[in-house]
Amino acid sequence: MFDSPRRNHPSIIIERLAGVFAFLFVFGFSFLKDHGPDIFRLSFYRALIYNAQFYNDKIIYALIALLLFCLWYLFISVRYWKKTTFHIEDTDFVYEKKTLFNSASRLPIKNIAVVNVERNFFERLIGTAKVKIDLNSSRTASATDFKFVLKYGEAVQLKETLMQIKQSVVGSEADDTDKSDRTTVAAFSNKQAFVTKLLSFPILQTLFAVFMVFVLPRFETSDGNSDGNMWYWLLFAVIGYVGSLIPGTLNLCNYVVEKSDNMIYISCGLINKRNYVFETEKINAVIINQPILARFFSLVSIDLAVVGLGNEKNETTHLSLMVNKNRAKEILSLCAPDFRCTEKLRRCHPLALVSPVVRSVVLGLAALFLKNIYTNYLQIALIVFAVSMLAAFCQYRIYTFAADDEILTYSTGIFNKKTYFFKFGDIQNIFIRTNVLYKNLSLGRLGFSILGASSVRDHKTGLFRFDDFDALSEKVTDHKDNLFFKKLNK
Repeated sequence: MFDSPRRNHPSIIIERLAGVFAFLFVFGFSFLKDHGPDIFRLSFYRALIYNAQFYNDKIIYALIALLLFCLWYLFISVRYWKKTTFHIEDTDFVYEKKTLFNSASRLPIKNIAVVNVERNFFERLIGTAKVKIDLNSSRTASATDFKFVLKYGEAVQLKETLMQIKQSVVGSEADDTDKSDRTTVAAFSNKQAFVTKLLSFPILQTLFAVFMVFVLPRFETSDGNSDGNMWYWLLFAVIGYVGSLIPGTLNLCNYVVEKSDNMIYISCGLINKRNYVFETEKINAVIINQPILARFFSLVSIDLAVVGLGNEKNETTHLSLMVNKNRAKEILSLCAPDFRCTEKLRRCHPLALVSPVVRSVVLGLAALFLKNIYTNYLQIALIVFAVSMLAAFCQYRIYTFAADDEILTYSTGIFNKKTYFFKFGDIQNIFIRTNVLYKNLSLGRLGFSILGASSVRDHKTGLFRFDDFDALSEKVTDHKDNLFFKKLNK
C-alpha cells in the first residue's frame, strides 16, 4: 500500500496555517485589550473610521503587507503538501521534500525507534491522524524526525507496516504488532488521571504567589502604602493552574499500558488521542516521580526515557500514573525488570550543606536591600534566610546515590522528588565536578549524560566521595569502550 510515493492529507495545509491564525488572534486581542470597554461604544467605531480615512495610505499599506504575508504562507503550505512524499521500498523508508530546498532521506526501517499515532481535536473531526516517526539518533533526540498526516485508518496501517518490517528484519519470531499477543499491564481510570495532575501541583509557584499576596503586603512600605495589585498574582496563579489542569487531565484520560514479548504499547487522551509503540530495549532510564503532595498519600508515578522519542511538545512516556508503591513495583517488574538496584541508597556527604548555607546567607543579606521599600525589611530578610535554610536541609536529605553491578541510581528534587535508574551501558559520558574546597576533601558531584530528550539527558548527583565514583567508573567503562571518565576541577 505504501510502495509508491504518498502525500500528506490536504488538511495539513490548514494545520500549518494555524500559526497565521494564531498571529491574527494575538494581534486582534492586543488591539481590543488596549481599547478596553470602548469597543462596545458606537463612538469608538466612528473614531476608528475617521482615523482610517486620515491615515488612509498607511492602513492600506499595512493591509497589503498582511495579505501578502498570508498568501506567502499559504503558498509555502500548499507547496509543502504537494512536494513532500514518502514511501516504503523493501526494508527502507524513503522521504522526499522538494520545497524551497530539496532534501531526500533513505533510512533502514530497523533504525526506527518509536512510531506514534496522535490525533488532536481537529484531526478527530475530519477523520485524520498524525504519524510520528523517531529514530535512534542523539542529534534529534529532542525532536520528532518525521511527521505525516493521513487518514486515520492509513495512519494505523503505516505504523503496523513499519513495525512488521522492523520485526522481520531483526529476526523476531512473532509479530508483536498483533493485538492478540498483547497483555494489559495497567489501565488507569479518568479519576487517576485527574489525581495525577492534581498532585503534580506547582507548589513552588504557589508558595511564591501566597508570599506576594498574603505575606509581603503585611509589611508596611516606607511610604505607608501597600500595592493592592498583588492580588493579581494570585488570580494569575489560579487561572494558570486551572488552565493546565484541565487539558493535562484530558491528555491522560483512558491511559492504557500494554506489553508483548519485547514491545510496549501506550494509548491515552480523550480529545488529543496518542499512541506510543517502542521496544523495551530502547528504554534508557526509569524515573520515579513523587511530588510533595503525593508523598502525603505514598503515591508515585513512573516515567521512561526512551531512545528516539521526540519531545518537541514536552511529551513524556508515562509508564504509570499515580499509584501506590507496591503497584508501581509490579508495573516495573513487568515492563522494565532490569532497572532494579540491589544496593541501598546512601545520603550525600554532610558538607553538601555548605554551599546551600552560603547561598541562604547571601539571599538573606540581599533581602536587606529592601529597606528602601519596606520598613520591616529585617523581618523579610529573616524569612528569606529561614526558607533558604529549610530548602538546603531538605535538599541534603533528598540527595541520595547508589550503584550495584549493573544499575546506577540517584534521587534529587525538593518539591518534586525524582529517583532515576540507569544501566551502565546506557551512560554516554561521566565525570566529576568539584572545587578547591571539595577537592582537598576528595569530594565531588558525579555528572553524566544519556541518549534521550533534553529534559532527561544530563544528570548530576549530590556530593559524595571520589572512592564511590572511581569504583563506578570502572563498571561503566567495562560496558562501553568508547566512554571516558575524567575529573573536572572547578
